[in-house]
Amino acid sequence: MNRSGAVSDPRSPEEREEDRRAVYRQVSALGESTRDDASRQQAAGRVRERRGGRSDLVQFEFVRDNAGNDTPVVQGEFLVRADLRDDDDVWQRLRTLFELSESDEPEYIDCLDNRLVRWSNATINGDQLDEIARSVRASGHQASVNHVPPLGLIIKGGTGPEPSALAEWQFTAPDAAASQVKVAVIDTGITDQARPDGWLTGIARVADNAAETTSGNVDVLDTLPGNGDGFLDFAAGHGTFVMGIIAQVAPGAEIVAYRAVDTDGVGTEVDVACAMVRAVREGARILNLSLGGPTLDDQPLLAVEVALELIDEMEGGQDVIVVTAAGNDASSRPCWPAASRRMVAVAALTSDMTPAGWSNRGHWVDCSTVGEGLLSTYVKGKEAPELDPTPDSWESEDAWAVWSGTSFAAPQIAGEIARRCLADPALTPRQALVDLLASGKPVPDFGRAVRLLPGT
Repeated sequence: MNRSGAVSDPRSPEEREEDRRAVYRQVSALGESTRDDASRQQAAGRVRERRGGRSDLVQFEFVRDNAGNDTPVVQGEFLVRADLRDDDDVWQRLRTLFELSESDEPEYIDCLDNRLVRWSNATINGDQLDEIARSVRASGHQASVNHVPPLGLIIKGGTGPEPSALAEWQFTAPDAAASQVKVAVIDTGITDQARPDGWLTGIARVADNAAETTSGNVDVLDTLPGNGDGFLDFAAGHGTFVMGIIAQVAPGAEIVAYRAVDTDGVGTEVDVACAMVRAVREGARILNLSLGGPTLDDQPLLAVEVALELIDEMEGGQDVIVVTAAGNDASSRPCWPAASRRMVAVAALTSDMTPAGWSNRGHWVDCSTVGEGLLSTYVKGKEAPELDPTPDSWESEDAWAVWSGTSFAAPQIAGEIARRCLADPALTPRQALVDLLASGKPVPDFGRAVRLLPGT
């Protein structure tokens, strides 16, 4: 790494050129996907079909907003702040609408210090939930459906990763346990495949514990449909790829994986919010969220806003930095949670540092970096034929891939903040962010442009 923070490319010229051809096809498909609503709806429909009948998975539906956009929401779930309980008229109206008996109560979300309440009724459809939310907001209270925020219901789809031509890249990490900088990645989790090349070996894996009903952080890679079909699920390896990017930029940082999104790329805003609070309580001061999407009425994600409120109240919480992907829809419409004032929204540039046409952009974007053809760690497995007519295979646990998206621009910024804090222990993450932004070049609607990883 040079003094500017940019990371050198480990590939030979021949390997890079081979990857470049794959990335050209990948980015062309990504640009096309931002304009093809029918294909995106069909892809999302496949995700819904794959999880049908699974009570252990999030079930979702679409609600069309006033602009004609389809937004995924959790079936039958509605969120309000707990202080709504003081308004007895509205509270009792909700009890009636959600058909609660006198002995029943809605669910207070414990991991958010009971500041958020979830009402559930599977017979109430998404359009009705949206109408209820608008009515409650008109009464002066915060209310929302429970959104599904990942970036595209199929994170990979036609723009998924491509096997890299990189032959070998050995990695010897410093002692992450002794690191004073902890970066939390809230994503699909981390593969439990052991990489002989040394990459990501210091990241703790925690298995699910059915007996204790505790959730781990392992990305199981193939669990859909049914109990798996021998192919990688639609979002398998996403978190592993993100963590590999952070490890490249800040090899001395401690990386911690939190799983809030399943192997097909679906999670809820409540899941994400709870993971954020847990990560900070467990010592993380830099959080990476490579997920997000539009919301109904362009309202912030209520659960995430509650999580940010809790984080700010913790000791040192106001120095916590949350870095979030701006989205891949070639739109200026706010992508949440990136558009929150408390977040660092990251858009994508091409490898020559010009704005990527498929990237979201706007006044709410804070910074940008290369988002095309990023090289990072991937997983052993085979791509599903329904995603790619010529499915790719990764035969080795030392798998490498090239991938494009703001999902992979964001962790570079998180990693660079961590690197600066490691280089100068007196810096807080917020001070490191200020310094980083000051070093960037202003680009209209793309915030401050900084070069870190080379891309392809």
